[in-house]
Amino acid sequence: MYERFFGLADAPFRLTPDPRYLFLSPKHAEALAHLKLGLRESSGFVCITGDVGTGKTTLLRAFLAGLGPETATAYIFNPPRSALELLKTINGELGLFAKTRSRKKLVDALNAHLLAQREAGRRSIVIIDEAQALSIDVLEQLRLLSNLETTTEKLLRIVLVGQPQLRALLLHPELVQLNQRITLRWHMGPLSRRETVAYMLHRLRVAAGGDPPPRIFTRPALRRTHRISRGVPRVVNMVAHRALMVAFAAERRVVNAACVRQAYREIGALPLAAAAPTSPRRTAWAAAAVGACAGVIALGVVALAWRPELHLGGASESPAPSAVMTPAEETPAPVVAVATPPPPEAEPAPPAPTADPAPPVTPADEVERRLASLDARATTRVAVGAILAAWHAEPLAADEPVDLARIAARRHLEDLPLVGNGSMLRLLDLPAILELRVPGADQPRPVALTGMSDGRAELVVDGSPTPVDAAFLDHHWFGRAHVFWRDFEALGPAFGHESHGAPVARLQALLRRIGAYDGKESGQFDPATEAAVLGFQRARFLAVDGRVGRLTRIVLYAAAGGYPRPTLGAPS
Repeated sequence: MYERFFGLADAPFRLTPDPRYLFLSPKHAEALAHLKLGLRESSGFVCITGDVGTGKTTLLRAFLAGLGPETATAYIFNPPRSALELLKTINGELGLFAKTRSRKKLVDALNAHLLAQREAGRRSIVIIDEAQALSIDVLEQLRLLSNLETTTEKLLRIVLVGQPQLRALLLHPELVQLNQRITLRWHMGPLSRRETVAYMLHRLRVAAGGDPPPRIFTRPALRRTHRISRGVPRVVNMVAHRALMVAFAAERRVVNAACVRQAYREIGALPLAAAAPTSPRRTAWAAAAVGACAGVIALGVVALAWRPELHLGGASESPAPSAVMTPAEETPAPVVAVATPPPPEAEPAPPAPTADPAPPVTPADEVERRLASLDARATTRVAVGAILAAWHAEPLAADEPVDLARIAARRHLEDLPLVGNGSMLRLLDLPAILELRVPGADQPRPVALTGMSDGRAELVVDGSPTPVDAAFLDHHWFGRAHVFWRDFEALGPAFGHESHGAPVARLQALLRRIGAYDGKESGQFDPATEAAVLGFQRARFLAVDGRVGRLTRIVLYAAAGGYPRPTLGAPS
């Protein structure tokens, strides 16, 4: 869109994990060194953790791109839900037999392959991204796979990569043996200000295809981008990309701090790393202004008290003789009140009704105890019931099996299983069933999430609304969730540029409602319609593929409004 305008050959701040743009800050270089060391050694697991958006997946792609033909790789980016699925995925990635439900046959086939690989001088490595979403059963199966060994070395290298919750998960009592086998660990934090500037210049250099990088961002713009993003590379990309679009729309060849501020306002509806801190200079001016206002008010009060002809509540402009002759401190208050009654319009307005204060959050240990004491199946039924109630749908029957897809279908809803984070939940803005892990519970405890606001969330635990601090979800939710949704316009299966007919016409009407499309409702998925879909996906930070799938529809219905759907931010 703007590449040619700025003299670039490529968009420098895409959100896709392109290894060409890998920036090796000291943190990233150390993480890459751990991965390479784990490949050379065969003594245990490698565990790499990092905050959301810090570049873990990009680092993995660069690591994989550097592997030679002597290394066979099973890269699993969608965490398997069961031990059987894990084994079938690993075997499938390595080109082995996987069409069986027998774990023993799968492990035997894998072991024979690993021994043959070793005899041929080749190595095998399994890398699991988003590992914080793995269940304890799957992690235990990984530990058992590490037992495939000879007398001198492990046959399979295993790398776990995930968000900080992975570190907490590995402390579970049932994972003591696995935790002890992790010999290399590294955590990737956000970039410093200097690293953020170097990161942005590096991406501009790669996009321009040469050195030095083009001078597109001013230094104040670079500094403000760091303050807004707090050094999280993904947020840096979001802000920088939008700032380039702002400058492009204004036909500016240079992105200044004002462009970055405008970009932040445009994407401010999305949860970023943190709000930009207030400038000290601006704070000082604000304090001075407050002080000046206070001084003016104080002087005004003194002036009003000093001028006897002014009456704060009186209707007449001249005082009664008795009031003039009598010192102010000796004037009887009742006489003044009777002589100068306040007019009706001067009566103070009744105080505006205030909203009831939000209930205090429930202590984390109390919620943990309540969840641990409940039966996993019972909590599932309660969570499903809460979601159905939010949709005003038919309640769950006492003898109805808990099959989420069928439960949703019977009520003209659809079940969307996903592995995500809080940002994804806010974007979808629908109640969800979260799988929480709590101490003392051998299985995840499903709970309904019915509300989210700054710093807190509303859960339904054992049928009771339970407000919790947002940190509670950070510690106990590892990304697995189910969202019930409704395809209000009956758009049908996912479709793209090859489609035509009534669903496409309804899509065009939706896009027109939100101002993303100004063409005709022709029913043809033409280039203008595809451009509108791509623009919408890009603006909402969805997968930019031009296909109208489930996530795109959910966010599109939320943007259009007017549909009977519950939300996380307001009652249904």
